[in-house]
Amino acid sequence: MWRFAGIRTLHAIPVLIGVTFVVFGSLQLVPGDIANTLLSMFYTEERGEALRAQLGLDKPMLVQYAIWVWNLLHGDLGQSLMLRQPVAEVLLDKIGNSLILTGASLLIVIPVSFILGTTAARRFRTATDRSIVFFAMLLASLPVFWLGIVLLYLLGVNIKWFPMSGMYNMANPGGFPDLIHHLVLPAVTTAATSVAIVTRVTRGALIDTLGQPYILSARARGLSDFRVTYRHGVRNVMPTFANMCGLQIGYLFGGAIFTEIIFNWPGIGLLLYNAILQRDVPMVQGCILAIAVVFVLANLLADIIVYGLDVRRR
Repeated sequence: MWRFAGIRTLHAIPVLIGVTFVVFGSLQLVPGDIANTLLSMFYTEERGEALRAQLGLDKPMLVQYAIWVWNLLHGDLGQSLMLRQPVAEVLLDKIGNSLILTGASLLIVIPVSFILGTTAARRFRTATDRSIVFFAMLLASLPVFWLGIVLLYLLGVNIKWFPMSGMYNMANPGGFPDLIHHLVLPAVTTAATSVAIVTRVTRGALIDTLGQPYILSARARGLSDFRVTYRHGVRNVMPTFANMCGLQIGYLFGGAIFTEIIFNWPGIGLLLYNAILQRDVPMVQGCILAIAVVFVLANLLADIIVYGLDVRRR
């Protein structure tokens, strides 16, 4: 187990190196002059040259990349052009909020998709199965930003069950219960697509498993349908289920940008959106790098969990 985890960790290192090159290189290819954008109406050729030299934009791209990676290894992601603060400090303040939203969304995805997927497989080709498949397809087809606006309008504006934005009540913060109250709508919105994906995969995997000879033999011995499904069938589906849920961590973390914008959730997604509007390149690089690192680490964690659950691989 530990040997496998070590090997997978070593495999993740080249991926992270490639991520740094893609993040840095893609933003360098964006058209437009950053110095001109930052100086705006105060731009002159002399001021532009001075600002480019200050930001290191007058050096070759490979030199800029080497300097950026060297600073990155020392925990320096640069200075935010928008906030005039170190990017690392701002990210550390915001990444926790995004992880809270991701964790809450995952807590919705895991039980809901497990119940829906296993129920649909048990009731294969019945009205229940067709209803669950239709519901999953509907969730997968709904754009996140549209679903968030609809939930916000119905449950936040009309019925007023949930607050419309933020993490806490600004006038009178209520601690953990207030956080949960603000978290419900963003978490449901973020989790919707992942619920659909995991439900469909779990259903398909369990249907294949329930058609295996040893399952038919268990039914022939007179075991109940519930026991056959959840004691014998689900056990072999768990690695697939855990792998899909692990992959959703990175998707939920990176895909929460629309949710954070709609609900004004103070996380990395909202920070990235504002940085793009302001052409704050160091902040954009830091946000994208953080999202990519979380995605790679989530995949690594999923592989280790699947290896631990799959007795045949061990």
